[in-house]
Amino acid sequence: MSQRSVTIVDLADSLGLSKTTVADALNGSGRVSEATRSRVLEAARQRGYMANRAAQQLRTRSVGAIGLYVPPQVRNMAFYMPFAFGAADEASHHAWDLTLITRWPQNGKSAHQVDGVIVIDALPGDPVVRRLIDLPIPIVTAGRNADIPPDRLAGVIEIEHERNCGIILNRLKALGASHPAFVSPVAGDDLSWSRQLQRGYKSWCRRNRSRPCLVTTPTFPSTDDVAAAVAQVLSDPDINAVLFAWQDIATRAAIQFEHVRAETGRSVALASVVSSTDHFNGTYLTALDLRPYPFGQAAAKLLHEAIAEPSDQTVYRIHEPELVEQ
Repeated sequence: MSQRSVTIVDLADSLGLSKTTVADALNGSGRVSEATRSRVLEAARQRGYMANRAAQQLRTRSVGAIGLYVPPQVRNMAFYMPFAFGAADEASHHAWDLTLITRWPQNGKSAHQVDGVIVIDALPGDPVVRRLIDLPIPIVTAGRNADIPPDRLAGVIEIEHERNCGIILNRLKALGASHPAFVSPVAGDDLSWSRQLQRGYKSWCRRNRSRPCLVTTPTFPSTDDVAAAVAQVLSDPDINAVLFAWQDIATRAAIQFEHVRAETGRSVALASVVSSTDHFNGTYLTALDLRPYPFGQAAAKLLHEAIAEPSDQTVYRIHEPELVEQ
């Protein structure tokens, strides 16, 4: 029987290092000290390590860039810019550029000039995603995407929105707001963050025997849309708190709730899912910070691992938001 070839996993286990560190040391990339790099190379020489041919060929063809596709329907939301900056920061540690993919070019050429791609929050049937599937590069998604076949999906990193919705609602209840309304964009497909958050809200209401008050608006509501949402929430006299699914509307609605408080004396506690805590200014009783910058970093790190050491199976990871208060 022939002896099994030594793998990067074997080297990592024997040296007490992570697979990513060993791969970086062998590839001459990443943030690896010279002492660690020398140690890895010496162990590889002694054990007769031979790099995986397919991975070696992929590295040889490397163009030194990864792609990020944010679909046009959500690009104006505040969450996606820090996510992109986080991905760019991680890419820089591996001597990569980050290419923002905005559309599929007519000749298709520029889409080939990346070693892998991150896809975030694409809608079902997205034409750019369909074309990316056909490219011979690893794909990592931030959030799940039903359009990408499992054999084309190198990795998934996601936020468990349904579970985290329950976490912030529990905190609101602990702070005295036991009957919260929920303001959300009209839900997308079953895997969308908006649908997950709505499920989380309805599940929490059932568990806590709280009558749900779910108000939906367009993703980018007009001033009249925001006013209508506020009025709908206040039409229920039992509501004592409002959770917003996204910061873009929470900031605008908070101004209208303040006007109502000044005119009528009625006050409700406000909470939101946020992409930044820089401008709280006493607005929210509590908030769930999605931490988009480290989310982007983690997505790019997962893609780096897929490029450095391809796997036959999809790697799944969870990104954890942070519950914050004033």
